[in-house]
Amino acid sequence: MKIALSLTPCECETLFQLSINHPWRDARLRASGLLMLGKGEHANAVGQQCGVSHQTIYNWRHAWEQDGLVGLISGHAGGRPKKLNEAWLATVCELARMEALTLRGLVRRAEEIHGAPFPLSLDRLGVILRKSGFSFKRTRMSLKKTATRNDLPPVRPNLPV
Repeated sequence: MKIALSLTPCECETLFQLSINHPWRDARLRASGLLMLGKGEHANAVGQQCGVSHQTIYNWRHAWEQDGLVGLISGHAGGRPKKLNEAWLATVCELARMEALTLRGLVRRAEEIHGAPFPLSLDRLGVILRKSGFSFKRTRMSLKKTATRNDLPPVRPNLPV
């Protein structure tokens, strides 16, 4: 059964631009699928070309008819779900504001408060805290490579006399 979709020239142009320029891959795919439906292609053929089932094509068409462009874009649920939920993030940020702790110290305190193991690695926590506006330094000291080269006497090769 064909699901006919009649599109105005303005809608065709909007969907065409969306299929090329939108930052989300799934929104681009939906727009190109609706364009194919607007040209009269069968839902099974569109589904095969887009790599989805024919039921997904029906769902896209239903979202387009019900809410228009907003319905087409609002279905975006891409990306990996966050491991650090808002409660953990609020706890860690508050602990970082209250006193200067190392990352390991922040994790230990947060685990005591929540009573569960911390869901991220220390490196990832450092990235999240930097994005939240915090700065920190490592507690271990390390020598710069250029300083060690200049401080050492030059090595002379053993030449035969």
